[in-house]
Amino acid sequence: MGIRNLAPVLAASLLLAACAGEPVAEVPTEPKEPVEATSSVDRAVATTGDVIRYTVTVDYDTAYEIEIPEPGADIAGFRIIDLGREEPRTTGDRVVEERWYELRADLVGSYVLPPVTVGFRRPAEVDDSTSTSETVRTSAIFVEVESVLPQDGEGEASDIRDLKPLEKVTSPIPWGWIAAGTGALVSLLLGLFLWRRRPVKLPPAIPAHEIAFRELNDLRGTDFDDPQAVRQFHFRISEILRAYVEGRFGLNATDLTTEEILAKLPVLGEIPPSSALDLRTFLEATDQVKFADHAPPRDEIQETYELGLGFVEATTPRPSPETAEAPGEPSRPEPKQEAA
Repeated sequence: MGIRNLAPVLAASLLLAACAGEPVAEVPTEPKEPVEATSSVDRAVATTGDVIRYTVTVDYDTAYEIEIPEPGADIAGFRIIDLGREEPRTTGDRVVEERWYELRADLVGSYVLPPVTVGFRRPAEVDDSTSTSETVRTSAIFVEVESVLPQDGEGEASDIRDLKPLEKVTSPIPWGWIAAGTGALVSLLLGLFLWRRRPVKLPPAIPAHEIAFRELNDLRGTDFDDPQAVRQFHFRISEILRAYVEGRFGLNATDLTTEEILAKLPVLGEIPPSSALDLRTFLEATDQVKFADHAPPRDEIQETYELGLGFVEATTPRPSPETAEAPGEPSRPEPKQEAA
C-alpha cells in the first residue's frame, strides 16, 4: 500500500479516536492579574461642542478590595456635564466595575486625560499574612479637539471660487435709470445715517448679584426627595456661584477647578476672609456631591444653599447714600426655610 493510500486511513483513525472521547489537549491561557484597570474614550478626535464619553473600567478578583478615586478634579480643559456608574458585572470569581464621565471641550487644542490610580488589597481575614495595599494605573489618553470650520492645507476656507471673466456690455447705457437709482440710494443712505445718529438709550446691564439672587431663588423649587434632582441641584448651584464670581470679580471661575479658584482668591483683594472661607466650604461641599457620589441629608443641603446665598449677599456692591434703595424695597429674594 502506497503513502497516498495511507493518508485516508490515518485521517479516519484520528476521527474515530476523537469520537471515542479521548482527551484533547487544551491550549493554556495566560492567567489574569488580581486587579486590571483600563480607561477609554468613545472618540479620540472631536470638535468643539462634541460630547466625549470617558470610561474607567476595573476588572478584579472577588478576593480583593478595591478603591477607585474620582478623577473629576484632575480632568483639565473639559467640562463634566454628567457622570455615573454601571451596575457591577460578576463572572465566576471576577467582578467588572465601570464609571463614566461625559465631557465637553470649548476650546480647540490637544488634551490629556491623566492616568487613574486604583488601590487594592487582599483582606486580612482571607490571607493569614498582613495585607498590604497595592496600586494599578490606567494609561493616559490623548484627545484632539478640532475646529468645526472647514479648512484646507493653508488654513483658509476651501470653497471660494474664482470670479467669472468680465463680459462686454453691448446694450445702450440707461443713464436716466442710473441717475434715478443713484439719487434714491443717496437719499436712503442719508436717512440711515441720520437715523443712526439719533441718541439711543441702552438698557443698563443686569448686575451679577441680581442674576445670582434670581437663579438661587429658582432652585428652591427642587424636589429634594429625588436623589437625581439633588445631584442636579448641586451641579446648578455650583454653576451659579462660579458665574457670579466671574461677573462680579472678573475671575474666569467657570473654567477653573476648585483648587485653582481658591488659589486666586487672595489676589482679588475684594473678598473678606470670612466670605472666602464660606466660598471654600461651599465649593468643597458641592464637589463631594458632583464627583464623590455623596448623598447629603436635608440639613446639609440647606447649609450649602445658605453658604452660597450668604456669599453673594456679603460681596454685593453697596450703593452710595445718594443711590441707596428706598426703605422697605427688597434687594434680593428671601430663601424659603424648608427649601435648601
